[in-house]
Amino acid sequence: MINKYFLTPLIICVVTFIGFGQRIRTKVVLTDEVQMNRKPYVQVFGDEFDGQTVDTSKWYTFYPYGPATAKDSCGFCRTHVVANVYKDENCMVKSGNLEIVTRADSTSWFGKEMGHTSGMVYSKAVFDTYGRYEIRCKLPEGNRQWPAFWIFGWNTEIDVFEFICKGPEKIEFSIHNWQTNNCANKNPAKGKPCNSSVSGIMDFDVDFSKEFHTFAIEYDAYLIKFFVDDIMVRYVAKYYDINRKPITAGKIKPGRYLLNEAFPPAGEPVSVIANEGVCWPFKKMNSTYPNTMFVDYIRVYQRK
Repeated sequence: MINKYFLTPLIICVVTFIGFGQRIRTKVVLTDEVQMNRKPYVQVFGDEFDGQTVDTSKWYTFYPYGPATAKDSCGFCRTHVVANVYKDENCMVKSGNLEIVTRADSTSWFGKEMGHTSGMVYSKAVFDTYGRYEIRCKLPEGNRQWPAFWIFGWNTEIDVFEFICKGPEKIEFSIHNWQTNNCANKNPAKGKPCNSSVSGIMDFDVDFSKEFHTFAIEYDAYLIKFFVDDIMVRYVAKYYDINRKPITAGKIKPGRYLLNEAFPPAGEPVSVIANEGVCWPFKKMNSTYPNTMFVDYIRVYQRK
């Protein structure tokens, strides 16, 4: 569990900095008052991983980006952007946990040779965008690992957490607005989202591979909040006033505002993904294999 007293001053700094760090360029006019939804959350999906095997009625163990008739039939389906092949047998359910195991096994997929294998789960259920997305997990040890928990809907990507290659202490929170057919930014870099809101690397001086921790976002039409062990560590607003102050209240009055271009498009259904990957070679190579990400549960909540 993170020490709340240690985090309090850090949270203030993070929230203040993030509020002024977004791409806020588009001016919009709201003609009607907007009410934020504050009804209670109700759980609509979950897996406590209490069985004997991965529940394939709930999960793919690959990225289902192939054609509808053969979803597991593309190079990207089991390699994505990491230096490993995702294999079904690397996801195991034991003692109430999902174990996602990374191994130093040489494996080829669609003609591409990789020196490692790993695992992932991708929900077959598609959720009505807004809600609370939560995982309780213990991360793999060492460097060169890329564990992540995120939601994805083609144009919408919200990374509840990523630990990108720098060890289990340095976390990154990201939002990517892809909108590949309708970019406000006319010339995004090849293969990159239109606009992104990235926290940078944040170090809480906690080794998240030593104990289980809970990571979550609460995502609604106007605000995204990031939580670690139920402490809010970051937020991203959709609207800002003309002085660039984020709008976080329960009501948004009619008037002129600035729009955060990184905020995901409204109302896009999303799936939830948990995965562990191997980073491409970089300076720190002292990783141990096999290596495991332990997941106690994954839950999705939505407001009534």
